[in-house]
Amino acid sequence: MNFGTYHIFQCPPWLTEELVFAEELERVAYSEALGFDSVWVPEQHFYPYSLCGDAMQMATYIAGITRRVKVGTAVVNLSFTHPLRFAERVAVLDRVSGGRARIGVGRGYQWPQYRVFGVDIDETREIFNEALDIVLQAWTPTEAGYAGKYFQFPEVRIWPVPKSTPAEILLHTAVSPPSVDGSIRRGLPAILSRTFDRLDTEAAWFRGYMAKVEAAGADAAMFRDRTTVMKYVFVAPTKAEAQEISRQPWEWDFQTLQKLTTPAPGAMPKAHEMYLDRAASGWPDGYDYADWAENVFIYDDPQGCAEKIAVLRDAGVQNLILWMGIGGVRNDLIKRSMRLFAEEVMPRFA
Repeated sequence: MNFGTYHIFQCPPWLTEELVFAEELERVAYSEALGFDSVWVPEQHFYPYSLCGDAMQMATYIAGITRRVKVGTAVVNLSFTHPLRFAERVAVLDRVSGGRARIGVGRGYQWPQYRVFGVDIDETREIFNEALDIVLQAWTPTEAGYAGKYFQFPEVRIWPVPKSTPAEILLHTAVSPPSVDGSIRRGLPAILSRTFDRLDTEAAWFRGYMAKVEAAGADAAMFRDRTTVMKYVFVAPTKAEAQEISRQPWEWDFQTLQKLTTPAPGAMPKAHEMYLDRAASGWPDGYDYADWAENVFIYDDPQGCAEKIAVLRDAGVQNLILWMGIGGVRNDLIKRSMRLFAEEVMPRFA
């Protein structure tokens, strides 16, 4: 298996922006030094849930300060950018990084962002499909125009095109049946971020995805080799410590997501009210942290982490992104978690 680390640049109230950037970038360098295969960054806007508003800019910077690890985005929202501009930026990153770019693309999920950018959230699937088709067309080294519902432009060619193939660079979000179909139809491996699914459910989802790949007659070996899964992970010397350290940071993360992903009742509030004045929507029915920490997250000692990851490995998962730095866990504890994983978990999956 291949393992990557996720660097979200979260800034809960007990941290400062300067500290977040310094410590997260320190962990990027530590990830490469420990032998992880990849590092990943997000794209989020307008809230300290993440200070990374430009995944492509951050990925390019990280490519410049690293030498070996693949550099990924999870994910760039194609609803908020012109596809030709995106195609150019990815092509440049692919060239200057020596083919280390792994760019996840999707439609996003934080509903207030669409209001701010003037995008109708109900139309994002159509926008995404047009945009991704344009990106793939633009990477063919010929002049071509486009006349769609959302994008129109005359014949043009971008320079450069990537050296790598689209399937080597792009990961297509696949968390719903239409996005699964789009991933397979375009021949693009998936990025699966079903972080609130139980491990056995996640394993079943991956098996189902691969069954659809095989039924479609696609290159199953390529899809299995490159499709990537993300999970919350934290390692400590004992299971109890791993779960206790992670509780407050994860609950801040979840309550923040509740504010940003659940539409407000009634009239749409003003933009600033979406972020500053909305209360969270509470916990899901039947929520029990102890149950989630044991069966949804990978919060455990090294042996327990390995046993849980084996559930995904046995389902065919070969690439796992570890979200370790959630919600402002102390930097020394995150680095200890990374070291324990690299030294005591990763070798079991070599």
